[in-house]
Amino acid sequence: MKKTKFLNSLLVLGSLLFLPELAHAQSDSTEMADSGKAETSIEVVYTEINNNSKILTATVKTKIDDAYQGVKDIAVNFYQNEVDPAYLLGTVASNEKGLAVLVIPDGKLAPTAFENTFVAAVENNDKFEDNQEEITVSEADFTMTLSEEDSTRQVVISLQAPDAEGVMTPVAETEIHLYVQRLFGLLPLSDDPETTDENGEVTVEFPAGIPGDTAGNLIIVAKVEEHEQFGNLTFQRKINWGVPLVIDPNKDKRQLWSSRANAPIYLIVFINTMLIGIWGVIAYIIYQVFQIKKLGRQKTP
Repeated sequence: MKKTKFLNSLLVLGSLLFLPELAHAQSDSTEMADSGKAETSIEVVYTEINNNSKILTATVKTKIDDAYQGVKDIAVNFYQNEVDPAYLLGTVASNEKGLAVLVIPDGKLAPTAFENTFVAAVENNDKFEDNQEEITVSEADFTMTLSEEDSTRQVVISLQAPDAEGVMTPVAETEIHLYVQRLFGLLPLSDDPETTDENGEVTVEFPAGIPGDTAGNLIIVAKVEEHEQFGNLTFQRKINWGVPLVIDPNKDKRQLWSSRANAPIYLIVFINTMLIGIWGVIAYIIYQVFQIKKLGRQKTP
């Protein structure tokens, strides 16, 4: 009797502890069923390359198991100024990470006064609610000049933007990141970013000894990253300031440390001979087993 009362007490206590959580979970599922669609979050990034190519990147995410994850194959509409079919720049489906990237076609942008507002919108989707996010960026003139004098190589970066009257003026106190393009990423030229002076310029001496291609060419990249006024600005130029790559013909010769295709002939012959010998012994043993079995049948009366 006492044992039964103890078990009943445990059941009542467990119900009191877990009932709020169950009610909360039920409330959430009911809310999702009422709306019929999941909510999304959108992040918009603007990038301009060499004062020419303008790129919009939208990241669409939704909350799954208390964590935001990218939404794949969702159509994102990009607009200029406002969500209106007349201002549609293009529609892009997101990839597996939820990224939708639009390179704005030449001549597609409507003329504006020194700044642009871009909108990324999810509209009329069967699974997700309508949502939109916008970003406003100012026009900028971001350039790179390369000079060489008396074996001294200099990289000069200039950043200007129009004022209220449209006159291009220097932009001071802006961080500039300098890199050299490598095969799998960007190599920083300094540990810390450079800052533009009162003339909107940054002057950096290019270091010697950086490997280039066979002609010594390399690509220098300057960036303004995640600026609240300009977004992301990139300027890159190719120049033969690198150390020429020398291709060693001995690497293609047949050596022990070479790739399988360039293995030494004697090693290939030796290994194949061993394999043939091993399989030959196995085949001989199988043959002898059959011979023994055959002789056994012949001696059976």
